Amino acid sequence: MRRLAIALAVAALVGTACGDKVDDDAGPNPNAALRLAGPATGTEVRGNVVMLRVSAIGVKIAKADGDTSGKTAHYHVFIDRPPVESGDVIPKAADIVHTAVAPIVLTGLAVGDHQIYVVLGDGTHRRLGRSFVHTSVHVKGPSIKVTGPATAKVGEPIAIEVHATGVKLAPADGDASGRTGHVHVFIDRMPTAAGEPIPKAADIIHTAVDRIDVPAFATPGEHTLWVVLGDGNHVPFAPPVMDKLTVVVS
Repeated sequence: MRRLAIALAVAALVGTACGDKVDDDAGPNPNAALRLAGPATGTEVRGNVVMLRVSAIGVKIAKADGDTSGKTAHYHVFIDRPPVESGDVIPKAADIVHTAVAPIVLTGLAVGDHQIYVVLGDGTHRRLGRSFVHTSVHVKGPSIKVTGPATAKVGEPIAIEVHATGVKLAPADGDASGRTGHVHVFIDRMPTAAGEPIPKAADIIHTAVDRIDVPAFATPGEHTLWVVLGDGNHVPFAPPVMDKLTVVVS
C-alpha cells in the first residue's frame, strides 16, 4: 500500500523526471530544474550508503539563508515518501535530507528497496518550482541505523543506539570477513577514508555495544556524529556501512 501511495503521489506531481517542466504557478523561478546522473533506477547497493549524483540548472545552489528570490536553492531528498507540493515548506525529518552539497551522500539506509526523490527548496526551505528527479535502489547490506536525540543542552551527555542488520557487533579481534564488526563514532570530524585504519583519538569512540554514551558537547550549535562500522582491524567496511546524526546543542 505504501508503494502504491507513493506512486500515485508522484503521478499527481506536475513535472518530469528530467525537471524540464515550466509552470507559471511554480514560484519565482519556474525554470529551475534538476538532473540526476545516477544511480540508475533499480541499482543494487552493497553496504548501506548511496551517492546521488545530482545537479541543478537555472539556479545557484547555496546554503539556506532566507533568500526567496528564486535565484538560489538547495537540495532536498525525500526517502520513501513523496515530495511536498511546490511552494510548501519542506519539514525537518529523519527521512528528508537538506543539503547544498553534491554528490549527496545518503547514509543509514535499511536493507531492502527504497524510493528516492530530489527537489529544490529556497532559502526558507519552501519547495522551489515543480522539477524533481527520482530513482530507486535495493540496499543489500549490511546496514546500521542510528537513533538518538535531535537536541541537547551544553554540558549534557547523550545516548545513541545502533541497530545493525546483516552483521554481528563484536570487539575488534582481527576478523575481516565482514561477518562481524564494531562501531566507531566520529564526533564533529569526518570519517576515516576507506581502506585506512581508524585511529584511537579523543573524538572517536570505538565500541561493540549497541547503546553508546556520547560525552557532553561544550559549545552550542549544530554537532555531527558519524557512526561507521569497522572490521576487526579497525578498517571501515567497504563498501561503507554508516549513518549520521545531527544534534543541535543550546
